[in-house]
Amino acid sequence: MMETTVIIGAGASGLLCGCELAKQQANVIILEQSNKSGRKILASGNGRCNLSNTNLDMYFYNTDDKRIEKIINDFNIKDYFNQIGVLTRQVGTLLYPRSNQSLTIKNALMNNVYHFDQVALIEECQALKIIKRKNGYLVKSTRGNYECDNVVIATGSPASLLSGKNNYDLVNDLGLKVTDLFPSLVQIKTKPAYPKLKGVRVKCQASLYNDNELVESQTGEVLFSEQGLSGICIMQLSRLLSKCHGNLEIGLDLLEEFNESEVNILLEERLKKYGNYYLEGIFNDKLAKVLVNVDNLKDIRFKIVGTYDYTKAQVMHGGVSLEEVDENLECIKYPGIYIAGEVLDVDGDCGGYNLHFAFASGYHIAKTILSKGK
Repeated sequence: MMETTVIIGAGASGLLCGCELAKQQANVIILEQSNKSGRKILASGNGRCNLSNTNLDMYFYNTDDKRIEKIINDFNIKDYFNQIGVLTRQVGTLLYPRSNQSLTIKNALMNNVYHFDQVALIEECQALKIIKRKNGYLVKSTRGNYECDNVVIATGSPASLLSGKNNYDLVNDLGLKVTDLFPSLVQIKTKPAYPKLKGVRVKCQASLYNDNELVESQTGEVLFSEQGLSGICIMQLSRLLSKCHGNLEIGLDLLEEFNESEVNILLEERLKKYGNYYLEGIFNDKLAKVLVNVDNLKDIRFKIVGTYDYTKAQVMHGGVSLEEVDENLECIKYPGIYIAGEVLDVDGDCGGYNLHFAFASGYHIAKTILSKGK
């Protein structure tokens, strides 16, 4: 008799897990609380879907857990998507669908889900409670009750609200430990902030300081926002804020290709030669007008006063503690219940790291369930 698995959440990890289970003719029921599956997939990479990264060093994740490292590195995401009809392309270390469109990834997964008769995808269906039975589990939902042998909790996090708000209700109800949650990959609020520079971008080096000690530097594009700073390198640094507890500052080096002596000579020469235009020939016009009053263009300091909340974050730092699961992401307290993707306390940098783990965890859980059912 074929086992039945209920997957709660039709995001990256849930859809891929369902596809893999269905390939082996397992019965699968996927419950999605919104009216549209794969919403976060569609939003990833600004609609281009940065699937993964060829440099999957654990330095780019918030954990060095060997179990998680193995799951991440054992999953060949390029081969997997090629097998389900998606050609990929590599830009630097970033992996994208060749179509340059997130919809390609969602459609490939959905086509695989709907290809199998033994898969039921039920949207606008919120799972309310998981009840342990003598043999298996009962999942209560807003659209009925579902008996099953296995449950995969793939509810994601409330970051950006693309996976809903109540993502941790089920795991909290089961008594699983959830580590402290912080918005991650998020814009930083600063003092000073320059509302007039909203939307202005500048290539530079951004550094995070904790009590004036350097924590980390990122080189890339910084985007000025109404309340502070954004851009990929700022979001990367935001992942580290939960680990810092002193006086936090961002320092911007707007002329990172020059040393201090070279900058002083350059600016003095330009001031003599071009007068008030000496900065406008280097920077955005709006930014140049602000920088006239800045003493050191190689270290402009901004005091960090907070971040935008989780509704503006790409991911959440924190989640179900890895102490609660084994090497197969199966709950130690509840055999047959698995935790996938972002609901776990695993998060990574921008650059495909979070989506790769979501897919890899869903794949790993499916293979585990299938191996146990043999």
